[in-house]
Amino acid sequence: MSLLSEYEQRTAWKYEPIRGSFHTADSLKSKINPDGRYAPYPGSTVVFRPGNQCLQIIQLMQRILYQKLEETGMLADILPASTIHMTLHDLVSPEMHISQSEEAYGREIAASIKKAACIAEDIRKEHTGKKITMVSDRIVNMVSKSLVLMLKPQTEQDYELLQGMYQSFNVIQRLPYPLTPHITLAYFKPGKIDGDKLGEAVDYAQINPDNAPVFEFFSEGLTVQRFLDMQTYRDIPERICFCCDGGLNRSVMAANILNHLAKKRNLAVTGEARSAYSNTQGWFVSDQVWKTLEDHGITPDRTYLSARYLEDQEVSWFTGFAGISDGALRRFSRLCLPEDRYSNLSRFFYGVRDPEYGEITHEQAFKELYKRANKYLDTL
Repeated sequence: MSLLSEYEQRTAWKYEPIRGSFHTADSLKSKINPDGRYAPYPGSTVVFRPGNQCLQIIQLMQRILYQKLEETGMLADILPASTIHMTLHDLVSPEMHISQSEEAYGREIAASIKKAACIAEDIRKEHTGKKITMVSDRIVNMVSKSLVLMLKPQTEQDYELLQGMYQSFNVIQRLPYPLTPHITLAYFKPGKIDGDKLGEAVDYAQINPDNAPVFEFFSEGLTVQRFLDMQTYRDIPERICFCCDGGLNRSVMAANILNHLAKKRNLAVTGEARSAYSNTQGWFVSDQVWKTLEDHGITPDRTYLSARYLEDQEVSWFTGFAGISDGALRRFSRLCLPEDRYSNLSRFFYGVRDPEYGEITHEQAFKELYKRANKYLDTL
């Protein structure tokens, strides 16, 4: 039996209509307060963040569901865009570790994140350039806790790649349930649910199988996250994209400076450099950049010896974006980045002049970026 056939058989319940009243699962009370606010629920997970198209479709589904169900009061507070993701592998959660002390539980979360971050980095390197294509499947009631959009791998190859990644994390936590790819749209409030009204709303937002949206998740976007509750997630490490006009001087120095300082401070944050314009793609970074970094005791990461254009699909790879130039901010705008993903970071690094044209020296640019990187890391 093929993997896709097995998936269809295992998820045949997804076609059952939502009708009749039912009570939410008792365990939902540990995640959602009676008033619909999110309760403390710390843990760790491995996810793929969505690209812009996927995010826009998910938010549209959310708006439809919340509008249709507004008067019923059966849904918890809406999940913000920053929390939307496709889970690859759950790691540690209170539901799986009830009896531990708070201190021991915190140590287990930290240990799981450390191991998972190494595995995720290996996967990103091994599968660079590969993507997993997923087809929107069905909006369903997931174990009487939430409404989710189920996702189905488009091909056997997509499923094999996804399963291979999933199994890599079993060394940390082997789960008692199979991988069922999905994106959570909304959580219920604990209590009794009017299934007829819920079913009507879901039917209105339901996927048309003849025109089902297709989403792409890139290996480079695989991310380990620590969560405090179901609407507060943090990438570990945080991955910052530094962007300047050419991607040859300022962004390269900023990324290397940040990585150097973060390592000294033992902070889980990394930087990469990108160009705001495609015309410099493939141009080699000047020796003066590498020399300036080395003169200040920084061993530069020469993984990227040439400029890399900030591509559309990379939006989901990074935690945040730091625009150093006007061109970078315009690129962010064209990518339809939410302002909260770049405005705070950019205020630390925006405006450093470009040594490419002799406005300042590489040494002066380095000192300015070094000072600003320290100020940013102070906020963490």
